[in-house]
Amino acid sequence: MSVEEYEVIIVGAGPSGLSAGIFVARQRTKCLVISKDLGGQMNLIPKLENYPGTMMSSGPLLAKTLENQYLTFNGEMTFDTVEKVDQVEGSTDLRVKTGRSEYLTKSLILAPGKVPNNLGVENEIQFQNKGVHYCTKCDAPFYQGRTTATVGVGGYLLESGILLSRMASKVYLIYRGGQLGGDRDMIESIKKKNNVELIPNSMVTLVSGNNSLQQIQIKDNAGVEKMINVDGLFVEMGSKINLDFVKHLIKLNTKGEIEVSDGGKTSHPAIFASGDATNIPYKQIVAACGDGAAAGISAFNYVEKLKGKPGIRSDWKKTIGDTVFHY
Repeated sequence: MSVEEYEVIIVGAGPSGLSAGIFVARQRTKCLVISKDLGGQMNLIPKLENYPGTMMSSGPLLAKTLENQYLTFNGEMTFDTVEKVDQVEGSTDLRVKTGRSEYLTKSLILAPGKVPNNLGVENEIQFQNKGVHYCTKCDAPFYQGRTTATVGVGGYLLESGILLSRMASKVYLIYRGGQLGGDRDMIESIKKKNNVELIPNSMVTLVSGNNSLQQIQIKDNAGVEKMINVDGLFVEMGSKINLDFVKHLIKLNTKGEIEVSDGGKTSHPAIFASGDATNIPYKQIVAACGDGAAAGISAFNYVEKLKGKPGIRSDWKKTIGDTVFHY
């Protein structure tokens, strides 16, 4: 069986991976995006308000738009899971093994993003984006003057509670321990909020409602259960990044994020990275797109230099006569 070869392979079809793909494919470079799904965490955003230049949009709609844009430049796409990336012996090429296939590539862009940790209660998925949310800063504005609950750990929970307290009429702050963990000033701030009710030593055991979330069931350490009426539940249990398939080739920080320098460079010369799986401080769609574009240009330049060509500094073109100028 012959193994298909690419100049650039991108892992992940979220905003970062697709942005990288647009910048690579537009240079007429043979490019493949491999992803388990289209959009990643963007699928958790029913209304998208803070992406520049886009007012009436959603996460899934932006994902579809980016995919169409990438395919317009003849980029290729496959829905599959990357299981292992290895260096080809005696070569600068990388071998990318997936659940269904195997590829060779000159360069790799990692944009796998993060996956929020679920609560793990029954019918949680049924109410996803119908009252159950995993990104407070994305979705808190839709709960102005309404009743909300947030459940989670450490700083994630504190930030969620403070954000919701500015918008919701009531916030139930639910946590398993006896004390809140995290920044002391934030804890003091939360305790002073009149519209925040602390519910320690407790966990959410059930979410219920008709078309959207209406109630949650809480169980305390003594086993006592009670139902609370809420319009929205925010799950802030942190996120996980899966880099098991490539961590032997690149440097990760203590949080398990990919360490990147300017242009999405990693510790491996042929591997670039962008988006939420990297050590960027702000996990936002606009940041992921910008870093994806930069990683795309870096990967293209790396491939060009292998051919002895100069690469480009940006992706603006002007054709004068038969000559194409990049500037």
